[in-house]
Amino acid sequence: MKQFQKYGVAAAVATVASGAAAQMMSPNETGDMAIVPYYTVNDGKNTGIHIINTTASTQVVKVRLRRGSDSKDALDFNLVMSPYDEWTANIGAGGANGVVVNTNDNTCTVPAFPEGGAEMPDTYADGATEGYVEIIAMGQPVDNPLSFIPAELQHLPLTATHVDGVPLSCDLVRENFYRVASGDVLDPGVRGTHTSNVTSTGFCTGLAAPLTAVCSGFGAPTLGGEDQNTTVFGDSDDNALKVSYFITDSDGGLEIGDNAVHITGFSDAPMMTNQELLNFGTTGELAYDPLNFELPNMAYGAWPSQTAARNSGIGASSASITNGSMLDGARDAMDADNIINDWASFSTDDGTVATDWVVTLPGQYTMNNPICDVYEAYALAGDACAYTTDTPAGAISAAALDEDELPLTLASTTTSNPLSGTSNLSIFDREEALQNPQDPTVETDLGFSPGGSAGTPTGTFELLREVNVITFNDASVLGSAALQDEENGLRFDVTVPDADRGWADLAIEIDQAGLRWDVACEATADGDVIDPNSATCVASDGYGTFVAVGDPDNTAVIGFAAWERNFADQAGNYGRMVEHSTQGSR
Repeated sequence: MKQFQKYGVAAAVATVASGAAAQMMSPNETGDMAIVPYYTVNDGKNTGIHIINTTASTQVVKVRLRRGSDSKDALDFNLVMSPYDEWTANIGAGGANGVVVNTNDNTCTVPAFPEGGAEMPDTYADGATEGYVEIIAMGQPVDNPLSFIPAELQHLPLTATHVDGVPLSCDLVRENFYRVASGDVLDPGVRGTHTSNVTSTGFCTGLAAPLTAVCSGFGAPTLGGEDQNTTVFGDSDDNALKVSYFITDSDGGLEIGDNAVHITGFSDAPMMTNQELLNFGTTGELAYDPLNFELPNMAYGAWPSQTAARNSGIGASSASITNGSMLDGARDAMDADNIINDWASFSTDDGTVATDWVVTLPGQYTMNNPICDVYEAYALAGDACAYTTDTPAGAISAAALDEDELPLTLASTTTSNPLSGTSNLSIFDREEALQNPQDPTVETDLGFSPGGSAGTPTGTFELLREVNVITFNDASVLGSAALQDEENGLRFDVTVPDADRGWADLAIEIDQAGLRWDVACEATADGDVIDPNSATCVASDGYGTFVAVGDPDNTAVIGFAAWERNFADQAGNYGRMVEHSTQGSR
């Protein structure tokens, strides 16, 4: 993979398109979206995840592991959590591709977890031993407006409900997440996800007690038995989820953890999607699926559809989640201009102290063409994925990017931090002394590290990944696998010659405005193959267009400092995790 080009970070606007929610960082550590800023299985470590449904409604939740280097969707699945349920899991090393998610929990997953855990597929497994986790509330049942069946008495919530600690039938729950052809939308006899707010299990036949109660007793059938087979969804509660995580090293005795970063008001519409693999025809052509498993994400709940019923569902419209505008709200909610935290790295006769910083800039993947991104391995992609779109004034041209490059620069080459002059990383000891006051000498071939001689904290501090792991003075806590000048590497080493502890201030600065991708034009009907050379969308650069973001001064930044202390006269390793403090619009 080529190294990422040094382009401007996309910005956010304080308001989003009509119908989209007003997003904000949660003041009470709950939300309808959560981001775990870092997971790792490197160096003997495991990452635990706890997800709590705080509501009296069944919640359908997307869990997605994103590779840290470029945020590719490395592994995802759905959870169907009954009221007040909690799901726990461990991300660890193992399997054919290096990462396995294990759980002893009974909560329904889609698909079912095999014995031994869910192995990461090989598609984007290279480098995915580190990354971050997206957790998105997709929807909760609402009263059916046609049959008047109460929300929690519809098919999906009933079959997901725990009886003596075990869901009634996870197999029937999973029937709701198959792909539905455009001609079968809202046919209750067809299993799967019909629209962003309607799913069905098909006709209820041949069921033994106690499942017979799920398909009877709720009034006269309507729409061919819709009341027995269909579940209607609304927007998830803005504070539906509480997510926490922890990183452990059982050999060394390290355990650190925190709450995830929670966004409240992420969406104001249900975002149900299917969980089938992408569908390629016999000629290798990709089928257009507006409710595919890569959704919902930080931009979209669904893609546009030529099927009218797909856009409306039963009694609700999903238009507000098909234009990519959720990205603007998420970036605005997580925007910060500077991050501040402690650091330490030293050795004594009794032991050592080390600190790593994790700096995660979530959502940059939404600035690439998602159809071309999944299509890149297929020769039929042709000219439609050449990124030849016209460029809005002041924005980076997409023609300059390869499909595997994030269009971002995380630190400006022109703007300075007022604390340290021309460097955007100010490093202090604990007695007020600035450790990088000298003038920088920026070398063009050291864009992945501070300018000047390697390891000197002067010049522009540029981070090239969506997840960045900063180490100090050659010590490491998290065991990040590779440097950023290596393929998929996340690690960035900083050497401070005259200090071994203190604090630092990193300015997150913008070169210029970026572009987000707007899936605005599908050349074929749902389920038909995408012809990448079709003339229908040539003007839109292949099934969409790049749209300038609203505010070039904003970007999303989250993360923490991870500390580890290892002294011989104490009970073993111990550590702590301290979330970054921020300055700026957040």
